[in-house]
Amino acid sequence: MDDSSDGDLPADVLVELGTGGDWLSSWWTVVALLALAALGVLWAVRRRARHRFSWPLWTVSVLAVVLAAGFVANIVVGYVPNVAAARTALASRGYGPAPVTPATAHTGRVESVHIPAPDADRMPADSLTWVYTPPGYPDGSARYPVVYLVHGTPGVSGDWFAGGDVPHAMDVLLARGLVQPMIVVSLDVNGTGPGATDTECLDSTTGGSRVETYLTSTAIAWVDREYRTAADWQHRTIGGFSAGGFCALDQGLRHSELYGTILGIEPYGDPGAGGRAMLATDAEWDEHDVVSYASTIPLPHDVALFVDIAGREHDQPRRDGTAIAEDLAARGQDVLEREEAGHWHTWTMARVAIPYGLEFASARMP
Repeated sequence: MDDSSDGDLPADVLVELGTGGDWLSSWWTVVALLALAALGVLWAVRRRARHRFSWPLWTVSVLAVVLAAGFVANIVVGYVPNVAAARTALASRGYGPAPVTPATAHTGRVESVHIPAPDADRMPADSLTWVYTPPGYPDGSARYPVVYLVHGTPGVSGDWFAGGDVPHAMDVLLARGLVQPMIVVSLDVNGTGPGATDTECLDSTTGGSRVETYLTSTAIAWVDREYRTAADWQHRTIGGFSAGGFCALDQGLRHSELYGTILGIEPYGDPGAGGRAMLATDAEWDEHDVVSYASTIPLPHDVALFVDIAGREHDQPRRDGTAIAEDLAARGQDVLEREEAGHWHTWTMARVAIPYGLEFASARMP
């Protein structure tokens, strides 16, 4: 396992990748709020000593401390690194218009789309899918590889474009020639009915959404119709973080006719509690237990697997991700394991990991 924090990416590229934040993820914002709280307390004490009303100042001070704590949590978790990410996250939840970032000579286009699903899929009618197209798209008759990314639980489709900062990562990697021009699609795998917010990308047998069918038969077909994609398994990658990492592993291995590369970032190896809500029987749940079937599932072609683990986490994602990687490596598959030293199971870690995953995927899609 490569346990370095920089791997194959040059140091100056890592610096550029880390420049996507603004005041929402700045420690200076925390310092300013704590300074405001301290001034409020001092002023309140002085006013109280003069027998004047001081409760408004105490209220301001408490609110400033609460806000500072919220900013600290956001900095650690990394869910909203900047204002654009906040708009994306809110729009994915139905709050406010979905932002569109037009392409420039050096940056790709970001847009949100609605993928219509047949009633049989039982998917939400108002969900958004986020799409990144590279600078210069479309370029003549060129066809583009596609990376599909899946959010964790709880989560929404915009998470990879917000907390994961994927558009910025793609712009940097493309400018440095570290990846080929690719389309990146961030999917919504929340559903309806039982297990709606933790579908694990499964077809429900308890009355909920048929998310696996939606992904394999509806979403990919729609993207291939609407965008200039190279529509074959060699040019298609699926990846995800946390529960989305399980989805990537399960879908990628069970649908190798669709995918040639899998990116599992802090992945779980079984459907978990969400699977219990989505599936009616233990036998159905067992069919999706990747840890159990990774060593035996038929693979009609080679599968490339990228697994990235948070250095400070030693629970199920580490056990499952390592076991699955070892099983596939023992079968002669192309496997790369990484560990992000000093990181926890957060979007900050996923944001650090995804450039390596995108580079890995690009190198394995001809």
